[in-house]
Order: sequence, then C-alpha cells, then structure tokens
Amino acid sequence: MNLLLMFSIVNRSGETIAYLYQNMILNPERDTVIGLVLGNCFFGRDVAPAGKFFRDTFRKTDGEILAKIGEEIRGVLHAPVNTDRLLREAWRMLAAVHDHVCVWVEEKREWGVEDFQEYLLAGEEEVMKN
Repeated sequence: MNLLLMFSIVNRSGETIAYLYQNMILNPERDTVIGLVLGNCFFGRDVAPAGKFFRDTFRKTDGEILAKIGEEIRGVLHAPVNTDRLLREAWRMLAAVHDHVCVWVEEKREWGVEDFQEYLLAGEEEVMKN
C-alpha cells in the first residue's frame, strides 16, 4: 500500500503556494514539478541551487525566507494525479543539476519579496535546452 505523505508549502500569510511530495516541489495544482529538494539544498528550473532548506524553511542564498512547510497532508484524495509523469519531470530536472554544492546561508528573520513559484521557475529556458 502506497501511503501518501505530502506537506503544504506556505507563504508569509500562511496560504498554500506549493506542495512538497517525495522531494519534489509541486505547483499548487499538484500537476507540475517546479523544484526539487536535494539534501539541504533546493533547486528550481535553474541548474544551480536556488537556496537552502532547513528548519522547515526555504531560504534564498542571502538567507531571506521564501516559504515554509505548512501542514502534513495524508490520503489519496490529495495525491498528485499522474505521479509517474511527475517523477519523469523530476528526473529530467535532476539530470540537469551539475552544481549541487550549496553555499553557507546566514539565517535571517526577514521574508524576501519574491514569489516562491516565480523564483523557482527562473532559468527554466536553460533546463529545457539540455
């Protein structure tokens, strides 16, 4: 039995803006991979680390907060529809990552002004060329 375990990702207002599922960062509709968590680094469509993930918080490389882990979501009602396709997307993104060394990030209390999804999708053209 495949038990679904997923977490919401929330913005500073506590609104769900994405989901974390099997190290994949999914868009709010749960039908597209917009990023990956590898160790304590997270990646968007750019092949370089987008920031660090620690203490249930996604931080830019300058330490500002982009998003936080929200609630745990269990059950097949919330499962992504096409997990096989999502896993293929994730592998394609992973194969494009060559620089997976994360820099040291100083933890800040301030939130960045960037939209989490837009931040992750920056550099998409570079990934799709490969």
